[in-house]
Amino acid sequence: MLLRKRNSLLLLCLLLACCQKIDVNDEPDNKATDDSELTAKIIGSGEGSRVRPYTVTDICSLELSGSEAVWVMGYLVGTARQTMGNAVFTIDAENQSNILLSNDSLCSDIDHCIPVELSSAKNKANFSLPTNIEHFHQCLLIKGIPSNYLYRKGLRSISAGLWMDGFDISTVAPSEWGSIKI
Repeated sequence: MLLRKRNSLLLLCLLLACCQKIDVNDEPDNKATDDSELTAKIIGSGEGSRVRPYTVTDICSLELSGSEAVWVMGYLVGTARQTMGNAVFTIDAENQSNILLSNDSLCSDIDHCIPVELSSAKNKANFSLPTNIEHFHQCLLIKGIPSNYLYRKGLRSISAGLWMDGFDISTVAPSEWGSIKI
């Protein structure tokens, strides 16, 4: 048990060192910009908030309202051109219009992924697989509107994201995720 806690703390330190916030809004944020208000303690999944982001599984089971943006956490595992049947789960992908997220960093099954539409040039530069191959199989916390995309549940209208390289959502309990700046 002590070794598991030590490994969790080590992983948390690695997470904090590797985080890279990406805000894709072109509009200035009218909220306070002091660091204390931008820090959120990520403590679990299931609400779609920064503090309790949805997982890929949560998005798959949601009833889609298509109006409110939510936070989702998953691994960048691939991309799909025009349909999920054309999914590619390698870094050789050339498609920049979307990414596939999964709860499993090594996933290669479209039934365990959600597509995330990258419609703007800024989103493509910040999140697409061809321009971010160093983040392949890495964790991403991303904000978008749950909606149908590529004939299945996914995310559209991406407004923010945070690469969490080295963070492993499968081996660390959500209650031990710790504080990160988002």
